[in-house]
Amino acid sequence: MKLIHFVNERAPSESRLLALSLTFASGFIDCYTYILRGHTLSAGQTGNIIFFATSLANRNLLGMITRGSTMTAFVVGLMIVAWFHKHVRSNYWRVFCLFPILIVCFAVGFIPASFPNYYLVPCIAFGLAVQNSSFSKIEGMAYNNAFTTGNLKQTAVAWSAYFFGADKAAHDAAVNYLLLVIAFFIGAIVSAVFQKFWGLQTIWFAGIWLAIVNIGYLLTLKKKLAANQKCTF
Repeated sequence: MKLIHFVNERAPSESRLLALSLTFASGFIDCYTYILRGHTLSAGQTGNIIFFATSLANRNLLGMITRGSTMTAFVVGLMIVAWFHKHVRSNYWRVFCLFPILIVCFAVGFIPASFPNYYLVPCIAFGLAVQNSSFSKIEGMAYNNAFTTGNLKQTAVAWSAYFFGADKAAHDAAVNYLLLVIAFFIGAIVSAVFQKFWGLQTIWFAGIWLAIVNIGYLLTLKKKLAANQKCTF
């Protein structure tokens, strides 16, 4: 497989390597918040709706507040990106959009378990929403890097089209979506294992990972702009 399929310098924000890296981080963070921060998913809002309903049925007010505020923060994050993209005229706008989740990851690791989760998890959800909305395509195809249900669906659809419909054009899509599901899955597993050794500070690994990813994206983008070639940003 050619490296260009992973780096994709023609459209750095849509590169396969970048998409897989962001999706890995989201799986890592989602697993962290579920296990160590009140059994709430920072990005998987479908699950949070179920958890909210369960908390409501059990009259668990804190559970309702945590899940409700997390869903609200995620929606606000999506809206902020739409506003930011409209008003900030810079080819580097996506670089800045990774700052919220970076800052939150490093800050949360210092906060003890006794601190209310309804303050913490919404902040993480906001950061992941900004990340998800800022990087929404992989090689021209829409995807989600904050959760994996849609990617799993697209995996099944694309592989079915390739094998049963003889649609050869679906092969690249099938590979991309399958890799995204695997990346999220591995991120969650790595997070669960790391939590056994580092506890609440596990989220720092996600912050370090995202910092490296952001630097790599920035360098690739600068290289492309310096070459003065037409590119989709």
